Amino acid sequence: MAAVPGRAVPLRGRSDQLSRGLGVLRRTVRHRRSGIVLVTGEPGIGKSALLDALTCEARRLGFVIGRSAVDGTARTSPGAPLLMALRSAPPALSRAGEIAELDALSARPLTFMDRIGEILERGAADTPVMIAVDDVQWADQLSRTALSALPAWLAGSPLVWAFTSRDPDCPLLGDLTARTTRSTPVTVIPLPPLGTDDILRIARDRLGGPPSEPVRRMLDGVGGSPSLAVRVLEGLVRAAARGESGERVPDEFIAGVRQSLAGLDPVAADVVRMAAVLGRTFAVDEMAELLAPRHGQRAVTAGVEAALASGLLSAVEHLVGFRHGLVREAVYHALSDGIRRRFHRSCAQFLLDSGHSPLEAAPHARRGATSDDESGVRILRAAADEAVAVMPETAAELITEAFRMVRPGGRLWLETGQHCVELLGRVQHAADAVRIAENLLRRTGDPGATARIRVLMARAQWLTGQLGDSAERIGEVLALPGIPPVLRPGLEAARALALTGHDATAARAMAPAALRTARGAGDREATVLALQAVGELGRNSGHHHEAMTAFRELRQLDGVDHVAEEIIELQLLDRYDESEALIAAARADARDEAGATRPSLLSARTWHDFSLGRLDDAAAGARALSSLSHRLGCHVYELDAAVVHASVAGLRGDWEEAKSGIMACEGRNTADDAVRSPSLRLMRGWFAAAEGRPADAVDILAPALYSARESMARWPWWPGWMRVQVQIGLAAGDERFVKEALTLAEEGAARNPDIASYEGIAYQTQGLARQDLTLLERAADILGRSPRPELQAGGAADYGKLLAARGRRAEAVAHLDRAWRIYHGMGARPALRSLQRAARTAGLRRPDWSVAESRPTHGWAALTEAETRVAAHISAGHTNRSAAAALGISPNTVSTHLRSVFAKLGVHSRVQLVNAHRSRTEEDDAG
Repeated sequence: MAAVPGRAVPLRGRSDQLSRGLGVLRRTVRHRRSGIVLVTGEPGIGKSALLDALTCEARRLGFVIGRSAVDGTARTSPGAPLLMALRSAPPALSRAGEIAELDALSARPLTFMDRIGEILERGAADTPVMIAVDDVQWADQLSRTALSALPAWLAGSPLVWAFTSRDPDCPLLGDLTARTTRSTPVTVIPLPPLGTDDILRIARDRLGGPPSEPVRRMLDGVGGSPSLAVRVLEGLVRAAARGESGERVPDEFIAGVRQSLAGLDPVAADVVRMAAVLGRTFAVDEMAELLAPRHGQRAVTAGVEAALASGLLSAVEHLVGFRHGLVREAVYHALSDGIRRRFHRSCAQFLLDSGHSPLEAAPHARRGATSDDESGVRILRAAADEAVAVMPETAAELITEAFRMVRPGGRLWLETGQHCVELLGRVQHAADAVRIAENLLRRTGDPGATARIRVLMARAQWLTGQLGDSAERIGEVLALPGIPPVLRPGLEAARALALTGHDATAARAMAPAALRTARGAGDREATVLALQAVGELGRNSGHHHEAMTAFRELRQLDGVDHVAEEIIELQLLDRYDESEALIAAARADARDEAGATRPSLLSARTWHDFSLGRLDDAAAGARALSSLSHRLGCHVYELDAAVVHASVAGLRGDWEEAKSGIMACEGRNTADDAVRSPSLRLMRGWFAAAEGRPADAVDILAPALYSARESMARWPWWPGWMRVQVQIGLAAGDERFVKEALTLAEEGAARNPDIASYEGIAYQTQGLARQDLTLLERAADILGRSPRPELQAGGAADYGKLLAARGRRAEAVAHLDRAWRIYHGMGARPALRSLQRAARTAGLRRPDWSVAESRPTHGWAALTEAETRVAAHISAGHTNRSAAAALGISPNTVSTHLRSVFAKLGVHSRVQLVNAHRSRTEEDDAG
């Protein structure tokens, strides 16, 4: 068994992918416009090999090539991938001194990008240019900004941008998708594992003949990885050359890396070990600095040369790194715990000393940490603060790890624990924040520390909905002697916030005073808590302009942590364009962690979709919100998820689904009854009415309705529910209940003047109660200007039904048809059937009205419209992030839709979905 000498090894199993990339190159040459290619796939799948083939073909087409690989380099040098690519290009591309000048511009991003754009535009004037960057998922922020902006800036030049990424949802793709146009589309080329036939062709190429049955079985275990297959095959060839058996995995494949490492001198071995720990390519002087305290710079430089000679490391330009990621992993896992920790600590300190951020040093600090490692703890805390705004999950992991590193009762324990509580509350890891705060409170008897902890945990306790205990405990702390005066504003604000969900009357008396005190003291933290309390009181009492003012100031003061509150108020004030813009801005801010949405923001997005009649997206958002909120202990948002889920199901007539969701929430939501009861009572009353039990519905709803002005619930002032209350009261013949609902509807309009949704509901409910055509006509006109489709349809339906009942059928038809179109678009089957009954009763024939039966549970017909759109985008090669950007929804919603698509179609991977989608398209074309 021997490889064929002197023969080029072809690229197997990638002809389709290579053709797609070549298409971009040829279009660029033909039309002299930019093109973008992103090759994605797991490590060892052949991304670099495909990029090699594309650059080779590009040279044949006359392209000038600039190529680089990130491998984390961007973490130490902002903009490095672009600079390395320009350095690797022929000298004619840039003028003397230009690259050196760019090195000094990394602190001036716009100038940096302008200069690179000038160089590339000038170079592409005479010949097409290709900029290729490997492993772009590790690119730094400056490089990402430049690589996402420059293609659009230079769209009119013959430039091809080619990237590879391990992460199919890499942030750069989302940036590119958002910024590019139809003239410069992103061609995403995912590389799936190779099939068995392609792996066997690789074996034939390497072995010079067909593999034996034992080798075929061996190759079945590589999982379609061309890199792993080649390593096995090369080991077999070498084993055969030594006369060893070629029927099993070669020993050298398993132990070769360790043997190579053992054969190095101690300095060279340390170079390889440190390279494995560093996890990226490095310059020789960097390695010399890292290991100089142990070996001396001159010895380290010689050690790098020895490591290169061994083949464990390889050089690309002036940088050194592992030839294969698998080799690095083998070296890393062979290290003892002691050496691994020591080297990681050295890397962390080196990065900080070199001017890098704590966030960049944090991975090494985490892996090198020991108990009560003060330096490591401080790095992780600083990194968590750096990450909190745009990477909430990372921030939570870092601060929790920092707290775990300190010994209970030790010097850093209380300080780090308080930091942990504060930050976990900010990123809405509510249950963890409360748990750690309670642990701190049990171990400290200091009144000042107790007060501080109570203030820090206030936001988290509000999120859990467990507010009665919180208000009582803060009151006890305020009564303690020895509380430092500087902490009192925070305690008063924290108590006011807790009371918003426990005792609205007391909260209304306390919150404005707490806000004045906090502002007077210049206490930012207390001001944040007091503003939230004032905003919550305004929302819960239906004074949405007042709530809006408080929440806008809160967002301006505290940033993304509180943007969701303002978004909800914009929705309640019918300002959905502004709501959409703030949602998009918040999502863009969190682009580094697509899946790490705060529950508050996901709740705001879910309500946005629901109110605008996007029921598929709202249902998916509710499922994602329920899971996320329950995991984090954010029970107030878990209630939101349950209400939206039940409301969507009820609007569609799936009452059993609606009830099961509410029952599940009742069983697992641990918020206080004062927080839970109003929302759950509203749903149960609605269900009773839908089952034809209006009297029971009144009994369920009456306690909440009559105490609405004193309650902590916002639902009485939420547009639409008063119409439901009035309809239930009328059906039950309960005049007192109807009168109270009408009064609340009028008060809602008075508290929110010139807001169509509230004004229209006030006219509509009075018109329903009095059966007054003039009032209902006025309501239909006003609600027609509401952005909420359900309210538009309800206004048209109520007016049209009464017109029909009064014999004015010609006038009724236009309004009933309008209501039908809106309800039909939403899939609101009960409302559609109600319209059908009203039309039949009035003798109206509407032959084009038909109510679709319930969807099947499996197959393509089971998919909702939103799921069908997501399936199409994913099948076209989109990632969750790019599909979300294209569809105008959140990545969380895309993920939820995709799980549903997989379940309904019986597929288990994106590859299977692509195949299923292709088969369906072919069937449709044939039909």
